Amino acid sequence: MKILLDKNAGFCFGVKNAVDKVFSLAQNNKDKNLYTYGPLIHNNQVIEKLNQSKVQALNDIDEGIDKNSLIAIRSHGIAEDKYNKLRAMGLDYVDCTCPYVLKIHKIVNEHYKDGYQIFIVGDRKHPEVEGINGWCENTAVVLEDDSIVANLPNYDKICIVAQTTITQELWSTVLKEVQKRYNDVKVFETICSATENRQKSAAELARSVDCMIIIGSKESSNTQKLFQICKGINTNTIHIETVEELSLEYINKFKSVGITAGASTPEWIIKEVVTKMDEMNRDDQAMMMEEYEKSFRSLYSGDTVTGKVIFVTDDEVMVDIGYKSDGIIKKEDFTWEMDLSLKDLIKPGDEVESKIVTMNDGEGNVVLSKKLVDADKNWYKIEYAYNEKAPVDAVIKSVVKGGVVAETFGIRAFIPASLIDIRYAEDLSQYVNTKVKAFVAEYDKDKRKVVLSRKEYLKLEREKSEKEIFSTIQEGQQVKGEVKRLTDFGAFVDIGGVDGLIHVSELSWNRIKHPSEVVKPGQTVEAIVLKVDAEKKKISLGLKQTTAEPWTLVPSKYAIGDIVNVKVARFADFGAFVELEPGIDGLVHISQISDKRIAKPADVLKIGETVKAKIVDIKLEEKKISLSIKEAAEPVEIQE
Repeated sequence: MKILLDKNAGFCFGVKNAVDKVFSLAQNNKDKNLYTYGPLIHNNQVIEKLNQSKVQALNDIDEGIDKNSLIAIRSHGIAEDKYNKLRAMGLDYVDCTCPYVLKIHKIVNEHYKDGYQIFIVGDRKHPEVEGINGWCENTAVVLEDDSIVANLPNYDKICIVAQTTITQELWSTVLKEVQKRYNDVKVFETICSATENRQKSAAELARSVDCMIIIGSKESSNTQKLFQICKGINTNTIHIETVEELSLEYINKFKSVGITAGASTPEWIIKEVVTKMDEMNRDDQAMMMEEYEKSFRSLYSGDTVTGKVIFVTDDEVMVDIGYKSDGIIKKEDFTWEMDLSLKDLIKPGDEVESKIVTMNDGEGNVVLSKKLVDADKNWYKIEYAYNEKAPVDAVIKSVVKGGVVAETFGIRAFIPASLIDIRYAEDLSQYVNTKVKAFVAEYDKDKRKVVLSRKEYLKLEREKSEKEIFSTIQEGQQVKGEVKRLTDFGAFVDIGGVDGLIHVSELSWNRIKHPSEVVKPGQTVEAIVLKVDAEKKKISLGLKQTTAEPWTLVPSKYAIGDIVNVKVARFADFGAFVELEPGIDGLVHISQISDKRIAKPADVLKIGETVKAKIVDIKLEEKKISLSIKEAAEPVEIQE
């Protein structure tokens, strides 16, 4: 007898992940009461093993649960309100929901909030469908077939999703009727790719053998679908849960037998079935077991593997690498362009080459890195950049002793603190997660050592900028730039790769003590070029020149005899200087401060105080205004 095992038989990623997580929790949390929210998967044998590990299944959460409990959410997922209930009760939980199902929850919740009527194609009593419906407040229309579509009410816009384990045939049939009945239908084909692949390969196998054996729970939706598909193709299809249900007398009549199993069927049950068939077909069994074990090829950390992408999320890529466990590539191990979405870089069905980092991440998954493969392939780029003195793009990842760690072409590189900027950088953390250009200062492929110099690149760019700017810049020209740093004597402004200085006296028409009173680092300003010294590579700028000089407005705003409000600015032995407005000061002689004799202005006035004063003289050429406080005491109309 020829025996053929479907390569897609058994646990899918989501189920395996959930089962492995819960058994790990049972092993590592023996001091807690461990529960699953509903049966973890539809397989009585797995549930029995969980019971033996003191893991109990709950149909609902109630107040009687001990606070020392830990609850695992099953792979089918749960409704939003059940998460809220867990949190409200302060219970610890671990989410084992299949990533495919979590994706459907997100789609349904977002579109429900946007006013879409949700349609779910699937079994209304299936826990996965119940969970999905809970993300739209249980308002979804559940379609188990296409018969009721024509009788549904009118809806403005519809979002339709599928239970992950339904057949492609059911999905296509229902979708066709929905799109015929409604105009605005947003379609999300959410049948799990692993389910679809298992159904396709099972159908192909059923066509090529005399008999098909489907292994899996009678309560498992995807196992039932497998049975229906194969039975429709091959009438000699049987469905068993365990090896005890296998009839050797029945099987022995056939020359070829195909075996597949549902997504919730563990490997050990499949092996038990294969082993029992050995009783009547020992030679073929040896070959069968060999082929079975071959299907789970031997892999080791450091191996380079090529696999097919089966699922992509915002944070990771899941890959079928022909092993008993799927591989996972985290975003940080896939690309160094962290601002890009993984979904824009790769999609299900694509092939990807990666290197095995570890065979088990603690949850049974093989951890992969595409960047390590890219790094191996990209050393020639480092060599080229070094020889040709060409800059490379790098992303600074972290601060270490003496500098920072960067990544270029997927290769780890070091930038010493002395080579990260033209000026000494006190705080290296400011560069973390920034993209920079740098030259390769040195490299050693054998030692996997790369040293970069951003400083040399910046110096070269500055020289180019200086040459260009000094060949075109002219006095009187208005330029735009960014304030880089402040000193007591002024502000340095980057005007395109060259720094210009705005002296403190050129920042404001008003008297200031420090540049920080007018500008801040990082601020964009427009300034006037006051002087250019190409030989010394110096540019003097003026900020105040971009606004009208206040004294030019005095004739139109002030006249002798006007009474105005002024602010006391500073004292001298002979009087008090007051500010009429920013940039225009006047003097109140000590004799004009009060009717009484005073020894000093501070006897009567306070710095910052606002008082009334009368303009008694204006000398525009000398930029002087004389005022009298005592004369303003007479009742006269005040001009603001």
